[in-house]
Amino acid sequence: MRFRSFILLFPAFLAPVFLFAQVSFSTITDELSVHLNGILQVQFIVENASKIEQFQPPEFSDFKVLQGPMETSGMSLVNAQLTQYKALTYVLQPLRKGRLTIPGATALINGKKMHSNRVVVEVGDADHSPSNPYPRNPGIADLQESAEEDFLLGENENANEKIKNNLFVKLDLDKTAAFIGEPIVATYKLYTRLRSESRVSKRPSMNGFSVYDMLEPEGTAPSVEKLNGKAYMVHIIRKTQLFPLQEGDITLEPVELENTVRFLRTGDKARGPAAKSSIEKMFEDLMAEPSGEWEDHRVTLSSEPKKISIKALPPGAPVSFNGAVGKFTIHGKLNEPQVEAGENATYVLTVEGSGNLPLINAPAWQLPEKIEQFDPVITEDINKLVAPMHGSKTFTYTFTASEAADYDLPPIEFSYFDPITKTYKTIGTDPQKLKVTPGNNRKHNTPPPSGQTIKKGSSNKLLWPVFILLSVMAAVILWILFRNMRNQTKPTPVNIEMPQIPVRKDPLAAAKAAAEKEDSSTFYKAVDLALWAVTAEKLRLPGSAQQKPAALLGLAKMGLSTDDLRQLEQCWNECEWALYVPAIENRVNESLLQKAEDLIMSIEALS
Repeated sequence: MRFRSFILLFPAFLAPVFLFAQVSFSTITDELSVHLNGILQVQFIVENASKIEQFQPPEFSDFKVLQGPMETSGMSLVNAQLTQYKALTYVLQPLRKGRLTIPGATALINGKKMHSNRVVVEVGDADHSPSNPYPRNPGIADLQESAEEDFLLGENENANEKIKNNLFVKLDLDKTAAFIGEPIVATYKLYTRLRSESRVSKRPSMNGFSVYDMLEPEGTAPSVEKLNGKAYMVHIIRKTQLFPLQEGDITLEPVELENTVRFLRTGDKARGPAAKSSIEKMFEDLMAEPSGEWEDHRVTLSSEPKKISIKALPPGAPVSFNGAVGKFTIHGKLNEPQVEAGENATYVLTVEGSGNLPLINAPAWQLPEKIEQFDPVITEDINKLVAPMHGSKTFTYTFTASEAADYDLPPIEFSYFDPITKTYKTIGTDPQKLKVTPGNNRKHNTPPPSGQTIKKGSSNKLLWPVFILLSVMAAVILWILFRNMRNQTKPTPVNIEMPQIPVRKDPLAAAKAAAEKEDSSTFYKAVDLALWAVTAEKLRLPGSAQQKPAALLGLAKMGLSTDDLRQLEQCWNECEWALYVPAIENRVNESLLQKAEDLIMSIEALS
């Protein structure tokens, strides 16, 4: 992961032969969907232009301009290609709901009139939930005014001391004590007032928790926070929602970053803050930089480890409690109140609310002895980007009765622990009546495997017309063949078309294709998905249960060797680590591909 502030650094090991990229003019936003009362940051960026004139921002007819324009500029050198940019940033708030368009800007760039792209933003209902503990602060201009000269070093100024006071990593927790199953939001952040480039060199392990990332790497724009009266540009390194799995004091390890900081040594020529320029003057000064000699300084930063106290759930849990922590409601519906004997009936139970929804299992349902019950199919619709997670989890129970009768289906009980009131609560559905009428002693239908959608109306009644039609067609075909054989004087060879044997789809096909293209980002994602797909299929794990500890334990019980288990965990860790390494520093690992292929064969061979 790479973090940039105002200007990107030149890696020292690259030769000073610069290739300039093409001129571009683009519009980007930090979000593509916001709430009606949310905040949106829009940037109009010109790259690699020597002269920019007559810049004209669009009319923000559907938005209120909270702040802007704010000026930023920078440059980067990647693979000997130099990219320079100048940008105008606006902070907007939508005025209405719907699909709102942000038109492009116009400018005369290198003597040619250019238009930036337009961006469509989805605006939903206003968000009345509790405020985010880490809100985005739109005050970028404050930071720019107070920190734009922090990259300058006087003749006798100490670079290390300046780095110490203006660049650090911090771990924020929304709570330091919680019950088992109660979510904790952990956010690792980089604070900087310098021109720097950073890379994660060591990620924190989070043993003892079920971990759900709340932000994608490279998925957020920097924000501004003030500490002790100073404004800092803040980059989120990782933001996760942690669900404790065991009691005790657990320490969250620090994250480590390798940083390259660039200073301009100006002697006693350090400038004071410049007066604000007009938009046109800003673009005319695109290439302007203060005079002096550039210095690169490398430093490793780490956050302070923090301890979290995890409390056991209190005694006296109801029998129907299976680990749900939060606040929930349930409702159930019997889809077929009347069926024939031997036919399938379905009952849909939905659990809604906020809490550890991904970890909730299907509640037990004790049906009458004469009813045969199958494993429920589980689906979920959960927003994992809010804390606590909010959404629903649906359990579809399929069952059948072989004897005609009127059956009383008992209610389903569901219990959860409310961490706010520190009490257990039990809720339930209403009892249902199922009428089973006499059938034709047909064998009951088999439900689809867990995780697939049940298709309604799959009754045996549809099979008889099909069977009759196929029988008639077979008789006609046999009669035609018999007549042709009688009319022939010589036997002719008969070409028998053998049925095609289905070809096994290679789970690693996408990874191999990415390896040929040297697409490291797609490669590691494809390897990770392939290993999880084969593991989930073998263990029949729903999406919510696809956690490494559970998967490794399940494979161990099925007989996967200790060495293969260790290799599998290493593969997952390497793929996960690749998400935090900049693409320029990442390479396709051919040995990982071979290791994953061997592991997939071993997992598929388990019985």
